[in-house]
Amino acid sequence: MKSAPSPVVGLLVAALILSMIPVAHSQQGLFGSYNPVNLSQPAGNSYLNLMVGLRKYFNSFTSWQLPSNTGPQDPISRLEYPWDQTFLAVRGTTGYGGLEVNMEWSGTLIVLSNPKAQDSDWLDPNNPNQKTTFSDADATPRCWILDLGCNMQIPGFQSLRGVAGYRKSQFKFTNTDGYQYSIYNDETGEYENSSLPLPGAGIEFSQYYQHVYAGGIFDTSLDVEEISGVRVPALSIRVQGDASYITGNSHDQHLLRYAFGIISSRGFGWHINLTTGFKTGRFRFDAEGDVRGIRTSGSIESIQQNETSGLISTQFINGAKAWSEQKYLGINGTIFF
Repeated sequence: MKSAPSPVVGLLVAALILSMIPVAHSQQGLFGSYNPVNLSQPAGNSYLNLMVGLRKYFNSFTSWQLPSNTGPQDPISRLEYPWDQTFLAVRGTTGYGGLEVNMEWSGTLIVLSNPKAQDSDWLDPNNPNQKTTFSDADATPRCWILDLGCNMQIPGFQSLRGVAGYRKSQFKFTNTDGYQYSIYNDETGEYENSSLPLPGAGIEFSQYYQHVYAGGIFDTSLDVEEISGVRVPALSIRVQGDASYITGNSHDQHLLRYAFGIISSRGFGWHINLTTGFKTGRFRFDAEGDVRGIRTSGSIESIQQNETSGLISTQFINGAKAWSEQKYLGINGTIFF
């Protein structure tokens, strides 16, 4: 596992140091309930804020696979797209009478990704667990996530809030300048080594997911001065966990031959986010860590043209899978109006 790059770590440390502005001694004790209203209008019941942040993804990927329609291979083909992108994030939040509403967009800031896209096949029906073909290529990821959510304090639980919302995401990649390795000839059924360069664009791949989610938020603050004796602002701690029902639509277009795959899938997802930062009045800097996963399954519509006869055929195959895992570290700056 690769660690987050040193520039991100430096930004995180700098943000925390800049946020350590002296304030009066807190009377809440070690832990105190944290309500975002207090950050902008201590005596009011409505507020508005705007957040801008950077997110560095690591050990993140999105994938799909499908079984053979006629043989025992499961999978017979798999596409894997790891990425280490940097995202720009923008979020607007408004609240009134205890109800908080958020709208957030985050997307690719830099399209280059060091990890390669990977394409694997298991073509021998007599040895279904043996990978026979593998290729890798530059990925050129273009991704975005839209999140619309709301949360409200749970009566009787000062630090707990219920949360619900809707997410939509796109993960899009173009395999370019790949190289393929094979140990099996599926035309003769014999094992033989071969390799083949794949110059230019080879595969256009995209995944779209829609989430309907619900969960909870633990929202509190830590009196750092009470612990250390150093006069610093209270440290806010906000942990969100939610689960989602997901529908997915994945597209795989081979550009070097006439072949398409369209997966329609359903499943579930999970998400955990930890955000922490010093309370500093109308301006605030936060650091956050986020982990989320997606698991879906369904069917694939496979459309291919026979290279010899030129005839186009369509197959529907059940048992296709599409999934994703995403992890990032981020820094955010927020202004409260």
